[in-house]
Amino acid sequence: MRFWLCMIWILLFSVPSFCQQVRHIPKSVIKDKLHGFWVGQMLGNFIGRPFEHRYVETPMPILVTKIYSFEDALERDLLANDNHAGGYIPILAGVLDGAFSDDDTDIEIVTLHAVEKYGLTLTYEEITEAWTTHINGFIWAANREARTLMDSGIIPPDTGKRKFNKHWYKIDAQLTNEIWSAFFPGMISHATERAEWGALITNDGWAIHPTIVYSAMISAAFFESDVRALVNIGLDAIPTDSPVAMGIGDLLEWHYVHSDWRKTRKLLHEKYYQFQTSEYSLPAHPVSALINGLSGIMAILYGEGDFMKTVSIATSAGYDCDNQAATSGGLLGVMSGITGMSSQVIGLTKTLPKWKSWDSPFNDTYVNITRDQLPSRMKISSIVDRTVNIAEKAIVRNGGRISTQNGRVFYRIVSDVPYKDI
Repeated sequence: MRFWLCMIWILLFSVPSFCQQVRHIPKSVIKDKLHGFWVGQMLGNFIGRPFEHRYVETPMPILVTKIYSFEDALERDLLANDNHAGGYIPILAGVLDGAFSDDDTDIEIVTLHAVEKYGLTLTYEEITEAWTTHINGFIWAANREARTLMDSGIIPPDTGKRKFNKHWYKIDAQLTNEIWSAFFPGMISHATERAEWGALITNDGWAIHPTIVYSAMISAAFFESDVRALVNIGLDAIPTDSPVAMGIGDLLEWHYVHSDWRKTRKLLHEKYYQFQTSEYSLPAHPVSALINGLSGIMAILYGEGDFMKTVSIATSAGYDCDNQAATSGGLLGVMSGITGMSSQVIGLTKTLPKWKSWDSPFNDTYVNITRDQLPSRMKISSIVDRTVNIAEKAIVRNGGRISTQNGRVFYRIVSDVPYKDI
């Protein structure tokens, strides 16, 4: 019955993409999931970052299940980076006494600050002001080009258009816009709308589609834990003729046929690293939004809801692997919450420094070493609270409400995450 009511409502009122239902969830659960979101992104980034760009034609020979330094990787005959901080994460984290910023998380911190200042209806003029104030280094590819264009007076979305941005097809938008799903828990349409808005700052055309897919999945993960269902939710959010949609369709089929992710990775590389059809001729590049976005989806499918397995496959698949590891880590962090993460996962966040251990994940500290005119040290728990505060505004703004029952705070969310029983 609910199914047919939903379908009638869609036909009568032209509601886009998903049917809305009322969901109830305690604030404590949302907060726990957002804590998992931030810690999951940071941990995934640290696991993948030593190996970004090092494996392209073939995946890594082992499944990475810890945070390697350059020296540790050499002992395992692994190709790792020694020319930037990614090769020395345990040392740098020990010196700084916490997690530290990277473009997989720090541009989201800028967005968080901008939304606190200007609101959820943040405009392109306002985000340009935020970028030119806070983002002046430690950016690459489409992000770097967009920032340079801003200095010449061009503002988004023109900064992402292929006419101006020669890197428009690269991965940048995927790793900078997951935060919109954190602002809109269970509100897929709103999350994807704002994630698309953010993606257009740096990217164009089909290259924004992975961002939309991941934003739909992360928003839905507040209420859905089946990874195949989440991938289908993400697929439903983008045009069917997109090369990203074609790739996800293939991955769903290959995952069904092949139990070994390495077989699927081979098929993925052969078809999508340099994707050519009568309609598309896409650049072959290890930082392409297509091959990286799809390898992350592969990791999510084969990870089967397990954080470490998912992030490990995302890393070992190669390409610009820290991005897939961070994005999938954020997704799995939402699914489990910080309290649902395994002892192995939490253990990695507490024993990151080589010469000491912490009492809480990453010492509850995020050290900003990259973004100008923002605090140099932030409590991760404070970042979580700030995200919760904005999510509350989004919930109320979009038809929900906040109530208190027996001393506990609950959210009523007008959600478009499908119920399993419809």
